[in-house]
Amino acid sequence: MAPAAAGPGFRAPRNLVSFVVSPARQAGSPTEDEHTMTRTSRFALIFLFGALVALSGDQAPRSATLAPGLARALDDPAHAARRADGRVKVWVRFRDKGVPAGQLPAALAAARAEVSPRALARRTRVTGAAAAVDERDLPLAPAYLARAAATGAEPHRHSRWLNAASFLADDTQVRDLAQLPEVAGIDLVARFTSAAIPTPVAEQPAKHGQGPLPTGRDAGKSTTVIDYGDNSAAMVQAGVPAAHDLLGLTGTGVVVGMLDTGFRTQHEALTHIPVLGAWDFVNDDPIVDNEAGDPASSRSHGTMTLSTVAAWMPGLLVAPAPNVAVLLGKTEDVSREVPIEEDNWIAGLEWCEAQGADIISSSLGYIDWYEFADLDGNTCVTTVAADLAAGRGLLVVNSAGNDRASSGHLIAPADADSIITVGAVDPAGVVTWFSSPGPTADGRTKPDVAALGQSNRVVDPNNDTAYVNASGTSFSCPLVSGVAALVLERVPDLAPLEVIEALRATASHPGAPDNDTGWGIVNAYAAATWFGPVIAHTPVADPQVTAGPWNVAATISARLGLTGLPQLVHRVNGGPWHTSAMIPLGPPDLFAGALPAAAAGLTVEYYLTAVDGGGHATNWPQGGAVSPFSFTPAPGTSPAGDTPDRGGAWLLANAPNPFNPSTTLRFGLAEAGPARLAIFDARGRLVRTLLDGGLAAGDHVVAWDGRDDSGRAAPSGVYFSRLASGGVIRQQKMQLLR
Repeated sequence: MAPAAAGPGFRAPRNLVSFVVSPARQAGSPTEDEHTMTRTSRFALIFLFGALVALSGDQAPRSATLAPGLARALDDPAHAARRADGRVKVWVRFRDKGVPAGQLPAALAAARAEVSPRALARRTRVTGAAAAVDERDLPLAPAYLARAAATGAEPHRHSRWLNAASFLADDTQVRDLAQLPEVAGIDLVARFTSAAIPTPVAEQPAKHGQGPLPTGRDAGKSTTVIDYGDNSAAMVQAGVPAAHDLLGLTGTGVVVGMLDTGFRTQHEALTHIPVLGAWDFVNDDPIVDNEAGDPASSRSHGTMTLSTVAAWMPGLLVAPAPNVAVLLGKTEDVSREVPIEEDNWIAGLEWCEAQGADIISSSLGYIDWYEFADLDGNTCVTTVAADLAAGRGLLVVNSAGNDRASSGHLIAPADADSIITVGAVDPAGVVTWFSSPGPTADGRTKPDVAALGQSNRVVDPNNDTAYVNASGTSFSCPLVSGVAALVLERVPDLAPLEVIEALRATASHPGAPDNDTGWGIVNAYAAATWFGPVIAHTPVADPQVTAGPWNVAATISARLGLTGLPQLVHRVNGGPWHTSAMIPLGPPDLFAGALPAAAAGLTVEYYLTAVDGGGHATNWPQGGAVSPFSFTPAPGTSPAGDTPDRGGAWLLANAPNPFNPSTTLRFGLAEAGPARLAIFDARGRLVRTLLDGGLAAGDHVVAWDGRDDSGRAAPSGVYFSRLASGGVIRQQKMQLLR
């Protein structure tokens, strides 16, 4: 389906010229990133899109404001903003949406119907249901667009959020547009030219085979060491292996919107990626790979950045988030005749947001017609749009730019205050020679974080079994996007500002942020565990040689503390899920629960869940009910039925075992009555009486802190717990390790 911003009569012009590709960067040449933000001219911009949109058109007509940069372009027939035919591309900002107050509820309901359920759920988490759809989501007034088009100006893109449309117009048409009573202001559409130079290297001769993708079900069962191939340096530097191996995170359930050039998804390392939607904003069609007549480089940059987020080819290239789904927006024309422009980017941003993206990865930026003073977080059009996206719960991750050696400052929208701006470091962790530094014009520290951006391993966009190296913040950005996907996979309800906090607070130097690498190099494991409880548990073995019940012990901690008790959720043979609270034991963060007995051959599935003091819930394994732990009692371990006879009293194996300094014992009585539970050493001598008295029927839990009846610490060794009740004696073996 075509995005809302690309309707009939709004077809973008085709401009086809390839990127420059060179095997190596020469001294003094531009950065090796395909989208180096090169400034061709600098003009002041006072055209602010951040004002709230008025709803009705009953205001007194006022003359539209022409931004100073546009006024200068109109006065200069040779101005760099002019096309070959003399026209300029301009933003036309309208005063309102042309909706009478009485029709507003119906208009908002119609706009809500155009937002995907996933996007609506994300917005609701951040803004609340009432504010999930607002006036900014209303379409531009058709009458206003028609009158603007009647001037002869050629329409291009719409932005609902900014209440603006872009047009190609000659001087007379610009002045006619300014006379329309509904037009509030007109300015140039910003752009940059492309000067990137990826560095190809020899194809890897050895291939290890794709292999199955990791899943959350594997978490905690065993440590799976992934062979990252030549991407190992980037992954280790960013703390990704620990997030993969210890937390089982791979980006499952997260949707990343990629805004870039074209994309080729047939590469062997990319074929596994689910593409939920694609749109070519250059040619207004759903084909984001090269089409007939396109230069070969049309898909180069986007394919390489996509591989930096989600590639999966063990031994050759594995990225941080191989299990994400993606939305692919081709927003950039590689033509030199018509440099890349910001109106396609904004259309792509609004499209991805409405389709349900969680993250936007944008290795792009815009600088022509802007001066450093405009990089204040409130002026540049893409900056305003990026912050509006954040207000809808969408995390925007953007390159800082590669202008360190030229302009010496950021590009838009890297100055936005509600996005993650990413700088580039080399393998030694030193800021690269090209990575654009901060601060912003209003003095804020930027970038926010950094990641490897020099000689990154990426797929070859022109050979489906080859790999190349490329450099630039274009590649440190999607690397951080992949890390952010791991953070959101573990704690899906985080707002963009919380993800930013997690990435900043756990980076390499959070106490001393600077304008080269921000708060430092990202640490995926630490960022992913900044919010939400961290649960450590050894799963019940499969197949299980006992009939149960089975102890479930876990260490559960949270930086913000826990809200309530952790929960143990289970089901038998695909039946309904049952939830029970886990019981805290003596040691901090140790909790225990029990799974009821099940008949042989029936599959038991379970997972653990907990909530931290900030209200953030996490599961273990990560997928919860989607990918729980599971095991099956072996044949002959229990009689028919789900609950075998336990003989009036039962005593389960302690957990943890071995233990130090304490462990928990779960036991139960079929009927109320007296019971005695005691600890004996290997020679049969009494060490500790844990309880001796009347108890109610049902399950009970007691902790032993490893001390005897005198309060002295018992030495390392083998001990036995012994339960006596109603003429029945049960005993379990345990081991204390000091």
